[in-house]
Amino acid sequence: MIISLSHKIDSSTPMYGGKKGFEFKIESSISRGDTANTQRWTFPNHLGTHIDTPYHFYQNGKKLDGDPPSFWFFKGEKIQILNVKLPEKKLLIEPTYITNKDISYDAELLILKTGVGKHRNKEKFWKYNPGISQEFAIWIKEKFKKLRVVATDSISVSSWQHRDVGRKVHKILLNPKKPVLIIEDMDLSKIASETVFKMLYIAPITVKGADGGPCTIFAEVQKK
Repeated sequence: MIISLSHKIDSSTPMYGGKKGFEFKIESSISRGDTANTQRWTFPNHLGTHIDTPYHFYQNGKKLDGDPPSFWFFKGEKIQILNVKLPEKKLLIEPTYITNKDISYDAELLILKTGVGKHRNKEKFWKYNPGISQEFAIWIKEKFKKLRVVATDSISVSSWQHRDVGRKVHKILLNPKKPVLIIEDMDLSKIASETVFKMLYIAPITVKGADGGPCTIFAEVQKK
């Protein structure tokens, strides 16, 4: 079974910090007598389900077009879902907040499921989003030696309420010496800890020289 793990983009797509997001206007319309329907889109590149690359925080870092197509393919046994249970009023993820009994440290793709996606149409989704602590970012880099990408259903690995910490977390993960790319605002509503992945495919928008951008994610999972 194939499922989508990325959100569709439209004018209601939330932005980190509550900033202006996706806008479009009709440039030509068959209903108005034009030959074809066309639109013009305007949006920030860190919108919806998107990728952060090292260039986002490092001038000498790898850009969005810096990896071969094979980089974006992940075999099921190399994917690890971590379930996060944050204590009340806590917005920074620590290793002790992971509820998994068994963890595969050979993972190349790490998915952090916080459950915050259920609030995606509310202000709290961006204003009080769970982020990653420095300790957790370091723990990720130390434990998962083969890790290529870390993904989350939060709008950012940087909590809006702890933006100073968030900047440091981005730098830890995206460090060009051994970068772990970041996917934010992933749609995890269709998966759980017992989900068995066969393959997962990430298709980033291929803008040359970009520091990040929206992506489409499909996964092949085993039917229940």
